[in-house]
Amino acid sequence: MQVQASLWNGENWATDGGKAKINWTYAPFKANFQGFDVSGCQSQSLIDSNCASNNYWWNEQKFWQLDPAGQRQYENVKENYVTYDYCKDRHRFPTPPLECLH
Repeated sequence: MQVQASLWNGENWATDGGKAKINWTYAPFKANFQGFDVSGCQSQSLIDSNCASNNYWWNEQKFWQLDPAGQRQYENVKENYVTYDYCKDRHRFPTPPLECLH
């Protein structure tokens, strides 16, 4: 398993409609990942009985929704840090990708 990242120029559409431009004088851009951990299961479809198993910690009922503090944190991040949500970009994606249904 691996983590990959890429950089591409989406400034014309992904930054509040092109309001924020990339400052290329800071290139080369670097990213470091440390302390990264991920749990998952292999799935061939959106509804995979193996991934829905009670054997996985993330399927426990306590993870079905955020508690009030977690919900406030989520709303804060969404309001103050998210500049682009492709699930809401009907111009580029008239039919939203499948993951946007969740």
